[in-house]
Amino acid sequence: MADFVLDLRGLAEHAHTRAYYTLRELRTGQVFEVLLDQEPKLLMDAVSLQLRHAIHWQVRENGPPLWQLSVQRREDVAPVNLVDLLERDHLRIDRLFASALHKVNAGDLEGAAPDFRAYVDGLRRHVEVENELIVPLLDLPRNPNGQDPTSIMLREHDEILEQTTMLEHEFSEGVDEAWAVAPFFALISGALAKHEGREEQNLFPHWSRALNERPDEAAELLQRAQALLATTGPTDPDA
Repeated sequence: MADFVLDLRGLAEHAHTRAYYTLRELRTGQVFEVLLDQEPKLLMDAVSLQLRHAIHWQVRENGPPLWQLSVQRREDVAPVNLVDLLERDHLRIDRLFASALHKVNAGDLEGAAPDFRAYVDGLRRHVEVENELIVPLLDLPRNPNGQDPTSIMLREHDEILEQTTMLEHEFSEGVDEAWAVAPFFALISGALAKHEGREEQNLFPHWSRALNERPDEAAELLQRAQALLATTGPTDPDA
């Protein structure tokens, strides 16, 4: 049973704005019923993109004249494929890093340390999945000048890991003042955002198409990636 009904019928071009501002308030465990008098894919894909793919939607009733959708937080629904899993992991890593950064900015270095360590573990697992598991099986043509999507991804992985290792060293030595690590956090924050955006726009669509053509291999890859990304404790400050 839905917790809330969002009726977008009759709103025409304003339906997108109403959907965005309402669905961004969706909380874990809630289910929203959305009613539309237009085909939902373009609208819902746009809203999902704005919300960093934090929602999952599916059609319950096909129109015309009425489309009825069910919308939940993405983490309330099992990953549907490998790319879905990777996008979710981007969000998890981002939240951990953002939580550590927020605590550093507030001068709470002791509180930041567990979130930062969880971020480091999550980042290394994520890079391992993409570099060692996916690239060998779904590699795209490479460009000699290194400007193809795969080469860019691998190069940026090395750069972000190097920056993260430097910051990890600072924490292991003992940090007394937030200003000592703040520049490292700022550098990594910008690099992560740009890198994840490039991956999701330039690589993930290619991987999705390749996996759609090999469903058996796609299912096996999803299971292997889930096992590699599995953690042994709480790793999401928003959970």
